[in-house]
Amino acid sequence: MQFKIEMDGMMFLVADLPEQRRDFETKALRTSPEGEPLFQVRLLVMDGAGSAPIRVGLIGDPGLAQGQFVAPVGLALNAIDRKGDSVTWWTAERLEAAAMPGPGAEAPAGGAGKAAK
Repeated sequence: MQFKIEMDGMMFLVADLPEQRRDFETKALRTSPEGEPLFQVRLLVMDGAGSAPIRVGLIGDPGLAQGQFVAPVGLALNAIDRKGDSVTWWTAERLEAAAMPGPGAEAPAGGAGKAAK
């Protein structure tokens, strides 16, 4: 199951450099069924009053720098039931570069990466 997220009024900051995902057991680098590398990036989500870190999965290297503001496209919270436990994870179609928040700031176009499965 996938839940799309409303992002009005939210700001997203790259907290850690993107890294390619690894298989939990074998530690091998993970790829999509099409052979594209799966990445994850830790974002700090802020709403002007508080903040929370999330890890977002993407297909392909998003090419982001630590401290960069981004605008997630297609941000979703995914959930499944695995062995009686609820498992959740975040994905996005891509992360687009965004201007630093402030008066009159506009978000530039750009970004890369697709939603990881």
